[in-house]
Amino acid sequence: MKIGYLLHRLRLGLHNKWWLFSYSWREFQLKLQFYWLMYQSSKRLDFSQKSALIFAPHQDDEVLGCGGIIALKREQGVPVKVVFVTDGGASHANYSKITREEIIQIRRQEALTALNILGVNSTDIHFLDKHDGGLRWMTQAEREQTIEEIALLLRAFNPKEVYVTHNQDRSVDHEITYELVVNAIAVADVKVELWQYAIWLLWKSLLFRNLKFEELAGAHRQAIHKVQSKKKQAIETYRSQYLPIDAESSAVLPPGFLWRFFLPYEIFFKSELSTHLKKDNAIYPKD
Repeated sequence: MKIGYLLHRLRLGLHNKWWLFSYSWREFQLKLQFYWLMYQSSKRLDFSQKSALIFAPHQDDEVLGCGGIIALKREQGVPVKVVFVTDGGASHANYSKITREEIIQIRRQEALTALNILGVNSTDIHFLDKHDGGLRWMTQAEREQTIEEIALLLRAFNPKEVYVTHNQDRSVDHEITYELVVNAIAVADVKVELWQYAIWLLWKSLLFRNLKFEELAGAHRQAIHKVQSKKKQAIETYRSQYLPIDAESSAVLPPGFLWRFFLPYEIFFKSELSTHLKKDNAIYPKD
């Protein structure tokens, strides 16, 4: 694919002909690498009727990374369940005017509303309520308990596909969530296709500088044109994350972060479980 085509895709939706000068060089690089991944490097992914279990470290990751595939499956009557690993209580840790308990409840309600828009019933949503930002500090016993909780959900639902945050997503909670899920799949002894979705990987890393090509291996793109408006509506439900709580605060998500999640494709990375698991000897994350 010629660079001219990538630039053409990059300027879609931008009405100023001097668009190149309205962005910082880093922002330009971020957009260019994402369009390169989407239109050049990734393979087309055909829609699957397989049941899916979505794992999200925090309330909003599931919609950002998988909102389109969730909506597509639910419109076709395909069973989908969503599991939130942490309680989301750390998003406003440095803001004294709202308590941790209050933000937990706000984010829980946002999640229920967003997933309802996508067609997921509240009975198919599970909150493990682990401490947001604290997955790295879990004891071995706490890790094993969490893995067993996830394994129980896997056995009960027996999904054909599992979606989880990328194993190198540049967020500790996101990467540990991947480890917990992979180990739980081994403990549950279920056969699933494992798909990773990236939230921070393509934001905190730049191609050719600190992003390795092997990190982008197995990239697939899923067209979500038919449900794009539903995903947008679901994302906008998470007001606590993209808008300030009040006039004295600022948004949790950085400016310019959300644009790629409104595009008509979602990117998933195929994970080969055989390279991570041994059926009779699941490896738990170490302290």
